[in-house]
Amino acid sequence: MPLTGNMPPGVPHPTRSLGYGIIRWCQRYILQPDGENAGMPWKFSSEQLRFVLWLYAIDENGRWLYRSAALRRAKGWGLARHLFLPPWRSLSSSGLAASATSTKTAFR
Repeated sequence: MPLTGNMPPGVPHPTRSLGYGIIRWCQRYILQPDGENAGMPWKFSSEQLRFVLWLYAIDENGRWLYRSAALRRAKGWGLARHLFLPPWRSLSSSGLAASATSTKTAFR
């Protein structure tokens, strides 16, 4: 399926998104709940990866680039089950800058 919507091209630099750490956490701790891959580690599609990276993108001062986002897909697409906005989106801007520095690793 071709990518649609208004996501910026590519992905943000690792120092400009908390999404890299969130993705690593999800891939480590979330298991596929059903289907032929039930019990296996969760795998994001490339579109889901880009969405998470841009959703958690920050500027050079550790402020969110986007205040909200919406991604609408057919039932069963997968990400809605694991929508993990809190606690990451509830960090203060000073906590964001510290997190972005320590991890090194469409919005509006």
